[in-house]
Amino acid sequence: MVRVSLVTDSSTCLPDSAVERLGIRLVPVTVQVPGAERRDDAGQLPGRISEAIEQDQLVRSAHPFITDYLAAIEDSDAGQVVVVTPAMEFAGMYRNASLATELAAKVAVAIDSRTAAAGQALVVLAGAEAAAAGAGLDEVVRVVEDASRRVDLVASLETLVPIRRSHRVPDFALRAAELEGMRSVFRMRGGAVEPLDASATTEHALQTILKEWDAGTAGRPERATVFHADCAEVATRLSELLGEVDFVSGFSPAMQVHTGRGVVGAAWLPRP
Repeated sequence: MVRVSLVTDSSTCLPDSAVERLGIRLVPVTVQVPGAERRDDAGQLPGRISEAIEQDQLVRSAHPFITDYLAAIEDSDAGQVVVVTPAMEFAGMYRNASLATELAAKVAVAIDSRTAAAGQALVVLAGAEAAAAGAGLDEVVRVVEDASRRVDLVASLETLVPIRRSHRVPDFALRAAELEGMRSVFRMRGGAVEPLDASATTEHALQTILKEWDAGTAGRPERATVFHADCAEVATRLSELLGEVDFVSGFSPAMQVHTGRGVVGAAWLPRP
């Protein structure tokens, strides 16, 4: 049995195989769509969210409560727990997770990943693999914090309407992204969002992501992923451009609430 287990939320773009293999506990995010309230792992949820957004219907997500994190910590088979959350600038989960670790009977630590979605997935995987190899709490915390400092994420959004409604990105970043086109490209790193480019074509946006990948990886990254929101064909094209990545994942429904359909991007951990 591992000494340390990892807990994170379901907005993280983790493949099911990795969650099962490494024993990662996912605290579900609740997504509210017209006429229903569903957990983030509901199979048909991404398509339903896309339909609701396109019909200008109100869609919301609710992050886990303190009690949700506390239950995940206490239910863990390991004696010590590391909880990894999205950057506090993007969501309120870090505060709830931190309070849960203070209330827990077990030794637990909350860490802000300084990113979100697929970037957060890479941070969690780094920690979970260290734990699976037998690392103790201090070493797992060091690995997670190191990955949080290095992780990079670049993505393209098909439209800015949903993310503007969510208020998750500063207005100045959105205005800058709209100056030259419709499909915007952003970088998410260190708890900040930076507009990189804008274009009327998807291919140009993918080439921008490729350019950032080449500049940021300096060869093969330590680990990498491509992710998408309801646009698997575009993700396949991006994966082909980048070369080998560790996995391709669908965007979490909880994230899609804020971005809408058509998001595609890559996240990677540069080698130290």
